[in-house]
Amino acid sequence: MYTLNNIDGIVFDMDGVIFDTESVCMKCWLTVGERYGLENVEYYVRLCTGRNEIETERIVTEAYGDKHDIKQLRAEVNTEVRNTLNKGVPLKPGAREVLEWLHESGVKVGLASSTRYDIIVSEMTEVGLLHCFDVIIGGDMIVKSKPEPDIYLAACKKLGIDPKNTLAVEDSRNGILSASAAGMIPILIPDLIEPDEVMLNKAYVKFDNLMQFKDKMLNTGI
Repeated sequence: MYTLNNIDGIVFDMDGVIFDTESVCMKCWLTVGERYGLENVEYYVRLCTGRNEIETERIVTEAYGDKHDIKQLRAEVNTEVRNTLNKGVPLKPGAREVLEWLHESGVKVGLASSTRYDIIVSEMTEVGLLHCFDVIIGGDMIVKSKPEPDIYLAACKKLGIDPKNTLAVEDSRNGILSASAAGMIPILIPDLIEPDEVMLNKAYVKFDNLMQFKDKMLNTGI
């Protein structure tokens, strides 16, 4: 049974867990995909979920690079995403409350996201949640992205905590595999990707949303 009193810390993924940006990214890719007649866009976007820019570039290039200018495609997607997020970075329900609660509790909290470090800092500053994290590891700070364990191991090392006694809150398949490979306690809160058998087997527990996670931690533990 895990509570705030007997864990070393908690490390969060960002997109799909704290920010409701996975759906934004999907919509933007579908828009550009329709523009260029790309096939199976949703499949490839889901495959990229949780991976860093290098891995995403590789996957998209293998899918469409023989017929399309990948840099142009990604530039147009990025423009669509920026135009959407300029209206404000959307938070997942309960994200602010949960992070402020953890910050006030004194538990060590990290962020391990495949997004670039400077973007993470910018977006967290924009929503006023940067102070909630003791450590931030971006996708550009490690060589091997999720599903490899490197990013979570780096976060735990910088926090000075034992991965085996640390929760990792994830939404994606690649993220759950990464946290599990790091020897952490994977907490699954699905977003766009419906969890498959592998995700459910690797996850210690599954919640529907962040508030359910908080309620369990506060009351019975998980």
